Amino acid sequence: QQKEAFFSTGQNITWNVNSVDDLSPIYTDNVYWTLFKNYQNDRRNRFTGNTSLVYDVNKWFNILGRFSFDSYSEIREERTEVGSADPSSYYVNNRNVSEMNYDLMGNFNFNITDDLNFDGLVGFNLRVNKLNSLGISTNGGLVTPGLFTLANSLNAITSDNIAKTDYTKKVDGVFAKAGLGYKGTYYFDATIRRDRSSSLPKDNNTYYYPSVSSSIVFSNLVEYSWLNFGKFRINYAEVGSDTDPYNVYNTYDINSGFGGNASGSNPSVFNNPNLKPEKSKDIEIGLELQTLDNRLGLDFSYYKRKTVDLITPLDVSTATGSSNLWLNAGDIENRGIELVLSGTPIKTDDFSWNVKLNFAQNQSEITRLAEGTEFIRLASVQGGISLGAQLGEAFGVIRGSDYIYHENGQPIVYTAADAPSSSWIGKYARTATNDKVIGNINPDWTGGLKNIFKYKNLNLSFLIDVQKGGDVFSLDTYYGYATGLYDFTAGNNHLGNPVRNSIADGGGLLLPGVNADGTPNTTVGDATDYRNGWGYARTPNAAHVYDASFVKLREVSFGYNFSQNFAKKLHINNLSLSLVGRNLWIIHKNTPYSDPEAGLSAGNVQGNQSGAYPSVKEIGASLKFEF
Repeated sequence: QQKEAFFSTGQNITWNVNSVDDLSPIYTDNVYWTLFKNYQNDRRNRFTGNTSLVYDVNKWFNILGRFSFDSYSEIREERTEVGSADPSSYYVNNRNVSEMNYDLMGNFNFNITDDLNFDGLVGFNLRVNKLNSLGISTNGGLVTPGLFTLANSLNAITSDNIAKTDYTKKVDGVFAKAGLGYKGTYYFDATIRRDRSSSLPKDNNTYYYPSVSSSIVFSNLVEYSWLNFGKFRINYAEVGSDTDPYNVYNTYDINSGFGGNASGSNPSVFNNPNLKPEKSKDIEIGLELQTLDNRLGLDFSYYKRKTVDLITPLDVSTATGSSNLWLNAGDIENRGIELVLSGTPIKTDDFSWNVKLNFAQNQSEITRLAEGTEFIRLASVQGGISLGAQLGEAFGVIRGSDYIYHENGQPIVYTAADAPSSSWIGKYARTATNDKVIGNINPDWTGGLKNIFKYKNLNLSFLIDVQKGGDVFSLDTYYGYATGLYDFTAGNNHLGNPVRNSIADGGGLLLPGVNADGTPNTTVGDATDYRNGWGYARTPNAAHVYDASFVKLREVSFGYNFSQNFAKKLHINNLSLSLVGRNLWIIHKNTPYSDPEAGLSAGNVQGNQSGAYPSVKEIGASLKFEF
């Protein structure tokens, strides 16, 4: 119906309107209006390359000089047409990004004796990152519909409509590595690196990366018919880390002029001239086995990682003039296991079946907080949600408002006798603050299963990914349930009547739960507007936290390797053709209406969904040939 309405009228006609007298959209637009009117586009030109020169001083020593670069320029445009639910606008962002690396290394490798090998390197690296970004938006809307230019701005563009970032960040490092190998059985390696970063204070801008690793191929020391290969390894490493540019010294934000005079204000986040480098300390123990004529393999690892002086912005009183402060906020510890099992159940001259199973489990814990700090914030997101941790908690706890529970464990529903106002009758009672633990983004475990089948020149493989546990907060359902965007909000209620009808006409919503005295709820709540019993206005954040578990068919590949004779006729060495499909099927999930992995951000900020698009299946072909 939306498609027909848009293409027949060209108007933004949707089922959610302001009123019977005002048919303009509220909360959301016709999906085809969004597709054809409120569209975005990106254009990017990218250049990458490298060049190197190697000089062999003698048989066991050479010098390598190398330069590599990766740069791109892009233009991003965003549009909101006149007549949309949101105010009309046009935004354009021009970005130029580059990274250049300069390396100089000396490499050596020689045998001290027939049984003892010595290898290593010494070197220097300079990394230069540059970003120039200029974003400008219209002010107050557009004058002429359909004309997306900055000149079509309703009001004059001011500095408030301009965002500019321009920085050059440099990190230089010197490093060395040395390794010993004895009889192909005993190995020992040690490395050291010193980096110096321009994004840290001058007195604290240097950090080190020491590491040691050792391994024993014990299958060379014992003879068992079932053991083809066995290795034990133990490693220790430290890794330093800096921060983004411009997090050290405070500068004023330049605002629009007032009365012909310039104006400035404190930044929203205070910088810190006393920042120290962040450092991770890792220890890993592992075991590798191959047995049954290399038909069965195991690779097991246990690791423990402690990150100290974690650099993050912390909440501070706004009486300071800002809301956050960059700080070395504390220490976090991660520990876990990783397991890979591989096997070949069937292997003949023409057919083989290979299986690989992986399993990983990680636990994190905040082990120290900076003095005066009670909470490390990973992110604060819309809806009053915060992600972070207190001392002793996992890094990634979701905090927000929760239900108020009766002592029998059931959520309490307001009646006319105890509701704060009439609009709360038949709605859930919720906590007055947003500091309750309502979820944890960390999964209990993750795993995967990959099968590879080969028959002569044909091959077929598929990968299944699994995640057990972890939580996600959905801003989509938080607002969408309140504003009638989801199908069930227009369905029938417990009486079989349209739930959006007035209570007098048999409508309304009967929520599961109990009254304050513990008896089952029988009070029907009004569901005619956004203050219904599903969405943000009358439900706690906890109502929109979902289990992020999933089982997915992540990838399927079907290929054919052409014979060597055929390839040689084309004057090439190898030729293969493959069809590849990715994200083909969500076999199981617990999040409603969306992919549990469709989060707002990447990196550390997980567990938050906002504007999640439907999952995209990718189907493509690959032709590979080698000369």
